[in-house]
Order: sequence, then structure tokens, then C-alpha cells
Amino acid sequence: MNVGSLVGGRVVRVHVDEGNPVVAGQVLVTLETETLDRQIAEQQAAIAAANAQLTKALAGPRDEEIRRAAAIAENDERERRRYSALYREGIVARELYDDAATKAKTSAEDLRILREGTRKEDIAASRAQVEQQQRRLATLMKQRDETLVRSTVSGTVQSFVLRPGDIVAPNQTVAELLEPRELWVRVYVPEVLVGHIYPNMPVNVRVDTWPNLWFPARVATIPSEGEYTPRNVQTRAQRAEQVYGVKVVLNPDRRLKAGMAAEVDFGVKDVLP
Repeated sequence: MNVGSLVGGRVVRVHVDEGNPVVAGQVLVTLETETLDRQIAEQQAAIAAANAQLTKALAGPRDEEIRRAAAIAENDERERRRYSALYREGIVARELYDDAATKAKTSAEDLRILREGTRKEDIAASRAQVEQQQRRLATLMKQRDETLVRSTVSGTVQSFVLRPGDIVAPNQTVAELLEPRELWVRVYVPEVLVGHIYPNMPVNVRVDTWPNLWFPARVATIPSEGEYTPRNVQTRAQRAEQVYGVKVVLNPDRRLKAGMAAEVDFGVKDVLP
């Protein structure tokens, strides 16, 4: 089981080492959070501003704003009537009356809009802005949580090479964990035997620590293509002969440890030439 983080960063603390037992949820590595903390603070301020804008939209215009608009509209209407009388008497030009009438009409429309309150569309837009900013904060908080690289399973740290100061890339493997239920051995089977082996086939495994005990196991996978025997594997077949790296999974047993040398008995030795 490979464990990593969706975000990258500098390692500030390591909590485990190779060979240490771990439980699900245990923190393995802590990454720096300075940049994310600053972004989270900025996002929280943006949410506060968006909430203030929504509150303002829901509340609508203040009473004093409406009273001021009403006073302006009333004054502009008086001016319109005055210029209308002066125009009829031929004292002022039609242009001056038209300007006064336009101003009075605009003021009356502004007052009407204020009295109707904030438009539903504007309230919906403000609410959508708040939700968008909150989703952004949730994303940042999730990223910050990823700076605590945790074990997803209970098991043993099999591979771990990070130290404080190391840089971890996003999705980079931080540690390799071995679960008790994932003990397995890869055995290289000669081509003459592979036809007698099938997935989920029950087999027995023996380790050097317990030479007189056979542990139950099963065939997990059989590769579709053969290869040449690795130089560090000893078999009765010639090294140049083609073999298949069969993966055998053992039943959970506390006596079995990762790295033990093992021998697999498929029960088909009698077919060897």
C-alpha cells in the first residue's frame, strides 16, 4: 500500500521510520502549511466580505436613504412645476423646463426603486458569491488536511526515506505500508509447470524460520507473458529458460514477517521432466 498526499510541500516533521507499526489514521509526515495558511486567511476575509454584501442585499435600502431620496424627488417635482409655470408664461425656454422635468422623473424613479428594495436577482447573485467563496475555503481546508500525511491502513512501514527538509511532489509516494493481510511471495515458475497453476489455487508456503510448518496460501495472479529467471533466483531449471512470476498471497498469520525467505509448494512437482 503506497501512501502519499494530494498536495506537495516541504517536509517539516517525520513521525515514523522503516519497520515501525502504524494504525489507520496515524500521521506519518507533516508538510509545511505556511502558504496554505495565508491563502485560508485571505479566503476567510473574502467570505466575510461576501456575507456582508449578502446581508446588505437582504436588508435593502435604509430608511434614511429612502427619506433622502423622497426629499430629493419632492424638491425636483416642485422645480418641475415652477419651470412649467414659467414656461407657460414665456419667461423661460422650453429647454430649461425639459431639463427640470427629466430631473424630476429620474428622482421619482430612483425613489420607486429604493422603496421596492433589492432585486431578487441581486440577492441570488450575492448568495451565489457567498457559496462560491465557501467552496473555495473548503477546498483549501482539504488541501491543508493533506499536509498531514496519514496512514490509510494498519500495518508496518516497509519503505520510508523522507527526512525534514525534503520536498514532496503532489501525489508522490511518501511511504510504503505492508498490511498483515497482504503478505505475499513471488515465485518464478518454469513454463512447463505454469499450465498446471490457476488463480485462487490453494498452495502451501514454508519459511526458513519455521521449516517444519506449511502455511496456507493461494495463487493471486499469473502474468500473461513469461520472462527470464532473475540472476538472484535459484531453481533447478536453467537460467535461460522462460519462467512466469506468479504472485502467491498468504493467509494472515502473526508468525509471518515481510522479507522472510519462502518456498512455495504447488503440489505439481511430479509433472517436471
